[in-house]
Amino acid sequence: MEPQISIILPIHPETPQVESNILTYKNLLKDVKKDLEYNYPRREWNNVVEKLDALVLDRSLWNDAKKALLIFANNETMEICEMEHTVLAKEHVGSTFLVQDLLLPEENIQKSDYLINISRDRIHIFETDNLKEIEIEGLHTKFADYYSDFDANSNVNSGSYGGLNATYHGHRAKSEEQQKDQSIYYQYLDKELMELHRSKGYSFVLAGLPEVLDVYLKSYGDSSYIGGIMHGPIFNLSHVELVERLNEFYAFERMAGVEKVKHDIDIASRENRIINDLNTIDFALSNRDVKSLVSFNDGSSYSVEHNKLLIKSLINKINCRVLYTVDDNSYPSMNAILY
Repeated sequence: MEPQISIILPIHPETPQVESNILTYKNLLKDVKKDLEYNYPRREWNNVVEKLDALVLDRSLWNDAKKALLIFANNETMEICEMEHTVLAKEHVGSTFLVQDLLLPEENIQKSDYLINISRDRIHIFETDNLKEIEIEGLHTKFADYYSDFDANSNVNSGSYGGLNATYHGHRAKSEEQQKDQSIYYQYLDKELMELHRSKGYSFVLAGLPEVLDVYLKSYGDSSYIGGIMHGPIFNLSHVELVERLNEFYAFERMAGVEKVKHDIDIASRENRIINDLNTIDFALSNRDVKSLVSFNDGSSYSVEHNKLLIKSLINKINCRVLYTVDDNSYPSMNAILY
């Protein structure tokens, strides 16, 4: 039962703030050392303190672009988790790690790899990590590239498509031609995106003008590679505007996830499938009667007993979530939904 150390601290990525980040860490580490010296033999924490002291020299860590860091450490190992949400600085030494911050909606949204703006005859691809426009090897981003003999100014209905000789000739209306070309290109896109999802696990957030995007979604809206929909074009936005739009999108996704959890609790409560007593929850977890565990937290402190139940839920592979609900006391702090 060697001491398990958790250090949680906010990170300000701006260069002038680096020293402030390090100072916050040093103060937390000072409290950790004090706790270790008072409560544990030196042999149980000497190695871990050396590893934690060494982090002060890691400048890249304190310039991190994430909003917070969570450091887990003991005499044997150390793990550093980057966090997507703001936190209050805190530390803990005991028999368990503090895991609640890892179970927030911000940390559990499955973010897509790429953001794609769909137009009638082309797409623009952005990496979601840095929002730089890129091209994916082998994926034609323009209809004209897909059909090398495509002539955007022609209304003649003939040509060679995808290696197949056309079996029809003559003239057709410009709008009819564009609609046909759009349909063929969208069919190609769906096939290629599905293959990228299958072979590499990529997922995509789709964006575009509603009247264009809806045409694509009407045929391919249920595809497994779609990680989200952003109605509205994005290819002409500045980098700052694009960051703001994507943040708004994920904020909406988080709120939708929170409301779904609350809805599930409300339904389970009406069906008498909710328990809140910690000892009863502990027994139910051991008996594998719990479908999911939800902790409501004000964000300012940790309950060690709640934390132990969350860890027990994780070990038993039972779904668990933590929701920060500041100034909202309408839900008990711990809710176990039974089968």
